[in-house]
Amino acid sequence: MSRFKYVFFSIITFGLFTISANAASCSYEERAELNNQITNMEMNYEVIRIALDPDEFSPPDFILGTPDEEGYIEYTDALQVNILNLTENTYVEVTNNYDNQTIRYDYSDTDNGNIAIVWETLGEFVTYTARVYASGNTGCEDTLLRTMRVSLPRYNDYSTYGVCEQVPDYYLCQRYVFFDEIDFDEFSTKVLAEIEKTQNGGENGKDDNPWYEEIGNFISEHKTPIIIGVVSILIIAGVIVVIVVRKRRRSVI
Repeated sequence: MSRFKYVFFSIITFGLFTISANAASCSYEERAELNNQITNMEMNYEVIRIALDPDEFSPPDFILGTPDEEGYIEYTDALQVNILNLTENTYVEVTNNYDNQTIRYDYSDTDNGNIAIVWETLGEFVTYTARVYASGNTGCEDTLLRTMRVSLPRYNDYSTYGVCEQVPDYYLCQRYVFFDEIDFDEFSTKVLAEIEKTQNGGENGKDDNPWYEEIGNFISEHKTPIIIGVVSILIIAGVIVVIVVRKRRRSVI
């Protein structure tokens, strides 16, 4: 038992010594320089098209038996996570919260510092986390320099429904969304209500512009006749005032 304690103590001591040695060799200046080198790193996602395997689809009937059948390919959507501008002095560990898998990418594993990760489980949400560390090329090996995250939406099956063609920009009709699935009854109720509102020119069948904007638009469109009318009224009012004043003076005399 005492031998086991000795071995355990030796392992812990070696680990602490290694960490302390790395920390001691990582100067403030080198850490600052490494941070400066990764300022252009970024993480994002995009929708891409990928080819399906031949056993995942059947060619359409109209090309069966034709020369086009042999080379026919079908494509589908996928989401691609991009990690850009990794440097030779860094490596990155990428984890997702769907299966908690972690993969390390050194600069030699990248395409000139760029990493592309394809996500095909489109019915599920997932968040990717990328932790950037200093590589063995530096005196700060394994020092965490930066953490980046990107969350991916899920594919919305309702986006292909014909009813969505009337309100394609409505949030329930978007192709990729960040809200949880809803049942069809709720979907149809909300989409039909949105269609009715759109057809009526806004909520409750009223124009979305407030009354004062309508008045302003009317004045802007009829500026000239309004000015002429106002000037005419002022002239007539002035003449009336002159006449009334003169009559009062005569009556006093």
